[in-house]
Amino acid sequence: MIGICLVAFGDRIAGASEPAEAQQVVAVSNDFAVAYNTYDVADVEDYKSRLEGLLTDEYREQAFSVIDAIFGALEEKQQTSGDAEVLSTAVAILDEDSAQTLVAVDATIRNSDTEDAGVQRHFRWKLNLVKEGDDWKVENFESVASVEASAVPQGEGGDAGEGGQQ
Repeated sequence: MIGICLVAFGDRIAGASEPAEAQQVVAVSNDFAVAYNTYDVADVEDYKSRLEGLLTDEYREQAFSVIDAIFGALEEKQQTSGDAEVLSTAVAILDEDSAQTLVAVDATIRNSDTEDAGVQRHFRWKLNLVKEGDDWKVENFESVASVEASAVPQGEGGDAGEGGQQ
């Protein structure tokens, strides 16, 4: 199941005035997340061909250079990534010609160290997109580190005047 949400910022709900644009941005973000997290290091050209139409021309050159380096380093381990599933996509910012989305996607990584089962990985991406003609393209993206939070009962581990928070 794919979850989609629009994120509120101040008095504006991003994408609310442009539902069709928001849907396009979400679709491109989801396509990118699945394509990016589905690969076999033994076939870099197939991987690049699936990403090519999703990236801006300028970013494609930079991304492909990084992909070549990473795939070269992972080749010995015969790494693959598959079973990519987008869990949720949020439109954080949506303007006439630019957007930012947050995508949560899970994938299974397999290599010569993980046996047959592979390892389930949880990825969170922040994508910056721009509109080129009628198409939305990924201009840049970065990993969003997961944050673990825990509650500390009031009076434990902190100043009571601060509500017990550290």
